[in-house]
Amino acid sequence: MIRMNKRATPLSRGEPDDDLYDTGARSTTALELRDFGEGANSRLPNRGKEHGRDKGVEVAATYVMSNTNPSALGNNMHTGVFIDGDDPVLWDPAGDYTNREMGSGRALYGPEFSPEDYLRYQLTDGPDVTVRKFNTTPEQEAEIRKRIDDIGGGGFLTCTKNVTEAISGIGPFVEVDETWWPAKLDSQLRSLNKHVGEAKDVQSLRHLLSKRNRLGANK
Repeated sequence: MIRMNKRATPLSRGEPDDDLYDTGARSTTALELRDFGEGANSRLPNRGKEHGRDKGVEVAATYVMSNTNPSALGNNMHTGVFIDGDDPVLWDPAGDYTNREMGSGRALYGPEFSPEDYLRYQLTDGPDVTVRKFNTTPEQEAEIRKRIDDIGGGGFLTCTKNVTEAISGIGPFVEVDETWWPAKLDSQLRSLNKHVGEAKDVQSLRHLLSKRNRLGANK
């Protein structure tokens, strides 16, 4: 079952003076983006209530995707985040990755989303894409999901700002500072030295995804 973010995409409240970058044109065949309203969301089951996490069951990790391929305003194309596990979510704020089940909140909930497809789509811009994996607890993941719901789809060129708002201060991201720039965020994440793996292509991402955490493991 897929659950869409309940928030509509907010209108941009202006552009920053110097923190701007161009996401660039995409040349890919995408499924039609469907915008589901509040009424449709209300008919979907409450996410997570039916998923108990007993000791020993597999839990997720949090992955931050930084697309730092060249754009008109520097090496700053896009930032996204996803949590893989028994209650997964993919969030592409202010992005143009499309899935027919995505609502205007730019979040896709449920087991049908493909992290590999998301990375493959970002690689259409060029090879400079990095996915960093961070171990997070179920409580930390729940807080990130809550912030994703609260922030919604984001405004014009706010992908990295929104991602930093969603993760900053939580678990391994406690020292992450807000930035509008994908390259600056990725530099922060690298310098924290708290990621447990990284991927730059689909094969290495599959390897990361196969190393599932278990509840009770050292986080």
